[in-house]
Amino acid sequence: MKKQFEILKKHKINKDRVAFNKVITVLWPNLRKYVDLRLKVYEAKGWLPKNFYQPEDVLTDVYLNAFKEFERIPNPEELKVRLYSWADQIIGDYAVKENKIPNTKKLPVAQLVQEELKSMDEKLSATADGEPILVTDLQDDDISYEQDEFKPKIYLFDYDSQNAFAQSLGLTADDFRDEKLRSFFGNIYSQLPETIRRILDLNALGGLTHNEIAEIVGIQPDEVEKVIIAVKDKLPASL
Repeated sequence: MKKQFEILKKHKINKDRVAFNKVITVLWPNLRKYVDLRLKVYEAKGWLPKNFYQPEDVLTDVYLNAFKEFERIPNPEELKVRLYSWADQIIGDYAVKENKIPNTKKLPVAQLVQEELKSMDEKLSATADGEPILVTDLQDDDISYEQDEFKPKIYLFDYDSQNAFAQSLGLTADDFRDEKLRSFFGNIYSQLPETIRRILDLNALGGLTHNEIAEIVGIQPDEVEKVIIAVKDKLPASL
């Protein structure tokens, strides 16, 4: 990682943005998958128009920020945190531009997480209309969801993403081969409060550590761990 970081320095000195971006893409390939999912979550919530904003739009601005700010970034670990932070900020700015984010009272993030955990304990259900939501495997790199506001959102994950979520929750790929468990997880994921879902996405798809997520979200690492454990606890121990 240090060697690639030195290469980034050379590309910055040479003002070679194309080469600079290529190195970042190789170093953190999961960033695109994370951005893709976050955009689709915002679309499913009605915060962004469907298929209007593309992952490449976000990544272009993320990489531009990295290039501009590179001299102020001391190491690859800090650069990684900044990349995901910028991605979240840019997607949020899109939603503000579309005037789609509800005007709710702004809580401190730590308090917001506690409120969301409490809400999740009280309201989260693994069924919708009395039936588990079926989540089937896709053969491509996309996720799909039901966008009718009167129907539950159904998230369909590709194999790599499915395995990433399994690992994040302390499960195995074999666990998620169980049709009913995948159904429960797909429904639970669709109901997660926004900050909790963001933390899970950063851990599973972004591959970020608890410390890195805490820095991005603005909470303590032990609170990140509590969130992930709380989601895992919503999955049935056996089916």
